[in-house]
Amino acid sequence: MRIMDKIKEILDNIPNSSGVYLMKDKSGKIIYVGKAKVLKNRVRQYFQNTDQKDPKTRALVSKINSIETITTKTEAEALILENTLIKMHRPRYNILLKDDKTFPYIRITTQEEFPRIEITRKICKDGSKYFGSYVKPSDIRKSIEILRRIYPIRTCKRKITGDSPQRPCLYYHIRLCSAPCAGKIDLESYNEIVNEICRFLEGRHEEIINGLEEKMKKYADSMEFEKAAAIRDKLASIRSITAKQLVLSTKMEDRDLCALVRDKIDSIVVVLFVRGGKLVGKNAGLLENTYDMSDAEVMETFISQFYGNGREIPQEILVSHDVSRNEVLEEWLRDLRDRSVKIIQPLRGEKKALIDMALENAREEFERYRTVSYTARESRDKALAKLVEYAGLEEVPERIEAYDISNTSGQGMVGGMVVFRDGMPAPDNYRKFAIKNVDSQNDYACMQEVLSRRFRRLLDSSTDKSFGEKPGLILVDGGIGHVHAAQEVLGEFDLDIPVLGMAKDNRHKTNMLINDSVNIVLDSEPELLKFISKIQNEVHRFAIEYHRQTRQKSQKKSILDEIPGIGPQKKKLLLKEFGSVKRIRTATVEQLCQVKGINRKLADEIKRFLN
Repeated sequence: MRIMDKIKEILDNIPNSSGVYLMKDKSGKIIYVGKAKVLKNRVRQYFQNTDQKDPKTRALVSKINSIETITTKTEAEALILENTLIKMHRPRYNILLKDDKTFPYIRITTQEEFPRIEITRKICKDGSKYFGSYVKPSDIRKSIEILRRIYPIRTCKRKITGDSPQRPCLYYHIRLCSAPCAGKIDLESYNEIVNEICRFLEGRHEEIINGLEEKMKKYADSMEFEKAAAIRDKLASIRSITAKQLVLSTKMEDRDLCALVRDKIDSIVVVLFVRGGKLVGKNAGLLENTYDMSDAEVMETFISQFYGNGREIPQEILVSHDVSRNEVLEEWLRDLRDRSVKIIQPLRGEKKALIDMALENAREEFERYRTVSYTARESRDKALAKLVEYAGLEEVPERIEAYDISNTSGQGMVGGMVVFRDGMPAPDNYRKFAIKNVDSQNDYACMQEVLSRRFRRLLDSSTDKSFGEKPGLILVDGGIGHVHAAQEVLGEFDLDIPVLGMAKDNRHKTNMLINDSVNIVLDSEPELLKFISKIQNEVHRFAIEYHRQTRQKSQKKSILDEIPGIGPQKKKLLLKEFGSVKRIRTATVEQLCQVKGINRKLADEIKRFLN
């Protein structure tokens, strides 16, 4: 059946209800996910007047091999499902929101029994609470330092159990931690500290101040002057912090200000977070290649991806541009928040002034992005074009995989695979390989084992998202010998994938791309040299890092690891009690039984094994 006949048959059977459609290429990979109020009408539009469509849509349509639909009861349900599927599959032709990773957040690990405070640049749905973002890392460090002086919350990653109190660290002694690890504070009192911090970061300063003033008065009335003085000092610190914050409203509202600035290619939406009437944070989100989208569609895409990522949702979202399907978004946000949410585009008055301020921030962010990113993109595009030209490739490789082997004199042999997608690193797709079947130092054999395992997973229809995708180009760290080793493996799997070796000069610097057909000297092509060097350095770093981890792990092993019934915890307790394996060997069975978790039978086994 011809592909267009196949598509026509699919279109004839698409339902008239609302839902989500998934477009797939000939390998079965999802390349686009969309939603529609009426699926049949929306999907048909892609195949009507195709010559009048924009280049991106024409490219998408040319790669469609099949279409799958999932019906939903409402548009809001379709929106939720679309978001979930986009995050899961990250389709090539969908517009994906890229948060500006230069902005850090404060994270409170509220999923832990004794939560801690830390800085992070990534928001995850892990039960933690996130606050920010902050423009400068110095601002966030200063905020945490001030907060800990008022509320002594822990920052360490110690595992805290009520069974075995630990020695408190220096932070306890300088009053920056309440030492729950040492049992210096009970769970209820500690949770009160955590709740106060969360309320503070949410901008509920007046609530906190009023509550503390009430407490201070009670302590003073009951003549507990030391406790009253401690709260007085805390109040002074809080007031000094809040006095410096920009007040945007005296009505104490919670709202986000979303401002869009774009050019012919990309868009940036800056969000200013207002809590309790005060500006408490800022975020910049980038959406690339939005040239075929209206302002309303860009705003809808941003809001659905931004707030569908576990963020706090306020009661009101002010936007600089109208949003398509406003009512559907409000319904979806209401379900996420469990309370009503309004999306408003103000045209006059105080709210319009706030949006104008957000727009000014967005323009500054966009100029910063253009200065940094456009130059990098131009250099990357030139490098990829040169790579296609010199290596005789049929098209620009969407996915490039690079491989390197790392070992120390044949010990601890490992391999690393890094992936570059559209010329950019894709760390989620990196993979590590521990060499299992090569006994001596043989880089070619190691490379072949790594590639055999990788491509066996490809042909086995692996569920691993990285192994399940075929690369457009393979780069191996080494010369023509490594290229031949790789080509031999590809031949065994009947795969036709171009392979190039990243060869180095006598100063161990990248200087050549090589295979049987080409010998590309990179010194005369600065963009290509920079691009290939970046890939080679990245795969080398990744492989060495894994090798170092395995080496350190092997060095930590002891004879205790070989004793049946002795795991990491019992090993740790034995060494803590006796100090060394030698002392454990000379200890009596009765002495061994004094260690928690060691019974008579296990003590006998330890003595038998060590002696």
